[in-house]
Amino acid sequence: MKFSKLCCLLIPLLLLLLGCSGGSGEVEPALISADNVSGDLVYSIYAGNTVTITGYRGSEQVLVLPDKIDTRPVTAIGDYAFADQTGIVHLTLGKYVRSIGNYAFSGCERLCELELGGKLERVGEYAFSDCIGLTRLTVGDKVKELGNGAFSDCVSLCEAEIGDGITTLPSGIFVGCDSLVTVRMGKKVATIEEEAFYQCALLRNVIFGKSVEKIGPRAFAYCDGLEKITLESKIAEISNEAFFCCTQLKSVTLGKALRRVGDGAFYGCTSLREVKGGEKLQQVGYSVWEGAPWLTEQEDSFLIIGDGILLRYNGEGGEVRIPSGVKVIADAFGGCTTLTSVIIPDSVTDIGAYAFYSCGSLTSVTLGKRVARIGTSAFADCGLLTQLRLSDALESIGQNAFKSCPSLSIVSYPGSEKKFGDIVIEGGNAALTGAVISYKTS
Repeated sequence: MKFSKLCCLLIPLLLLLLGCSGGSGEVEPALISADNVSGDLVYSIYAGNTVTITGYRGSEQVLVLPDKIDTRPVTAIGDYAFADQTGIVHLTLGKYVRSIGNYAFSGCERLCELELGGKLERVGEYAFSDCIGLTRLTVGDKVKELGNGAFSDCVSLCEAEIGDGITTLPSGIFVGCDSLVTVRMGKKVATIEEEAFYQCALLRNVIFGKSVEKIGPRAFAYCDGLEKITLESKIAEISNEAFFCCTQLKSVTLGKALRRVGDGAFYGCTSLREVKGGEKLQQVGYSVWEGAPWLTEQEDSFLIIGDGILLRYNGEGGEVRIPSGVKVIADAFGGCTTLTSVIIPDSVTDIGAYAFYSCGSLTSVTLGKRVARIGTSAFADCGLLTQLRLSDALESIGQNAFKSCPSLSIVSYPGSEKKFGDIVIEGGNAALTGAVISYKTS
């Protein structure tokens, strides 16, 4: 009994001294004392006899941080520790520093070059944001994590080299770096997240690492300096608006692993005249190449890309039978006012968003036997659409797929009424659900 009581007293004490596990599963050392002062530095001492610098009262232009304070190793720079210290021009970290906190050097306007090496493993969110004098950045191979917006709005940054320890370039890491021209990514970068290089207007040279698999939404939007992009063989997904309004982009080579290109990925790329590769592409969003000369210069009646994606229809309209072998219909017929009827082959499984949007003369649609999905607004604003033959393979009908189709009155479904009830039909489809539907009687 005495032993049990002793354990109850000792365990909380050990947790206090050694630290407790945070939500991330990492052990956070317990704070021993705060607001200690050594020269111009303010620091805290943590369990494990380590030091975190939490503030600075000096005005040095060349700042060399100590390896130790009173024999204790300096292992971290705390949140906001040097924020808005406009006098710092050159920075040298201590050799034991493993972590730089959020906004730690944000607003250090005169800091000109930065080499993050040594034992450093983590750079926090917006750690060096608004360092408007920073011109060159090197991230060493031991750094494993960069926080969101870590170097955002460094408007003078020209060149950045990312080490081989980084697997993700986080959201907004270089957003607003107006002068950035060249970026070299490390070998292990697999994901480029949302708006990573948003509005890097002078960005011209992007050297993708061979491990990149995904490019996030608006990752390179408004990068007007980009002229040529070659996507490495592992890139499987280009997200929505990834290269939105890159107005000087002239040539794109899509990799062999690419499977999906999101909505508006190359929208507004008004100089784009060459698109190569992408033979295994399986899915494209809507308005992917809207405004690109490459798209408007295609002359085939049926522009088919990748693994059977009907990207654009350039025919004369009337009664149209889509070729067998097409698997996906993108926004190919959107705004085709001469189209009167369409027969979709059994090879098609997906009708994409806005596929037949605003086809004002369309009266009759026959779906092939394998059509499983009808996307958002696929037949919206087809005011004269009267006859619709559905597929018994149908699984889902997207938002507003048949919105503003007031003439829809003859709908047939080759399955049972019970099976039709299993189809997921999103909102905005009153024209369909309110129509009289004929089902298979047997």
